Amino acid sequence: MGFIAIDLDGTLLNDNNVISEENIKAIKYAQEKGIEVVISTGRAYFDVQSICEKAGISLPVIGTNGSTIHSKEGKCISSIKLAKERVESIIEWLEERNFYYEVFTDKGIFTTRQRQEQFQKEINQFKSMDLDIEMQEIVEVAERQFDQFGYVLVENYRDILKNEEEFYNILVGSFDKKKLAEAWNQFDQFKELRVVSSADHNIEVTSNGASKGLALEKLAFLMNGSLDRAMAIGDSNNDLPMFEKVPYSVAMGNAKDVIKDVCTTTTLSNDENGVAHAIYRYLLTFAPSK
Repeated sequence: MGFIAIDLDGTLLNDNNVISEENIKAIKYAQEKGIEVVISTGRAYFDVQSICEKAGISLPVIGTNGSTIHSKEGKCISSIKLAKERVESIIEWLEERNFYYEVFTDKGIFTTRQRQEQFQKEINQFKSMDLDIEMQEIVEVAERQFDQFGYVLVENYRDILKNEEEFYNILVGSFDKKKLAEAWNQFDQFKELRVVSSADHNIEVTSNGASKGLALEKLAFLMNGSLDRAMAIGDSNNDLPMFEKVPYSVAMGNAKDVIKDVCTTTTLSNDENGVAHAIYRYLLTFAPSK
């Protein structure tokens, strides 16, 4: 059994936040050839499921940067949570420094109404300015974040902590690179935490036992498969752990050079059906025979 692991944002999703018909067709073709196609993303499972349903595809999902694994039937087969006490200390640190943040649980994406309104206001201010191309892209990516399914707005951050749900991931957003670096350094010092980034305006905090790479390894084991001839496609820092677990890694054309430099090859951009291009090339040259 072969595996193809595909990131979502900046990879499978185009800049309109949808999966193109060309990419859908390529995924279904790979499935027909006996390849197990897997979504591997920082997004929550329920959000990914909503996207896949609209696209008419059924896939296993590695969610919240490897904290969860769901079968294509929707069953949770693995979850790695953050301790509630650690979540509380992280949120309090972020609150004191006026950061925007989202807390991912098994039921929703929690943030305070005040924080979301504040971050949207910041986005709107940037959109009214004359920005360079790089900054325009950062702001556009940040705004697309609000298209996620499953937001739960609360009035006070302590309302988040009242939940008896499992906490998987905390996304921290800021357009201030120095401030974002401060948050990275703060959380990276804790051995039980892993800090990654999926875009220039964010960092994401999970358990150190969770990563896209470790989850892909676990999924292959649970399915009695092998990653010996697997492919992973992505564009960001949080995709690096899964690139390390496969022999054939593909950077999107829109990825930064630091991502392209560690990958086996590069495909077209997410707006040019880069995933479909990579899948067909893989099936021709690298995939195991059925």
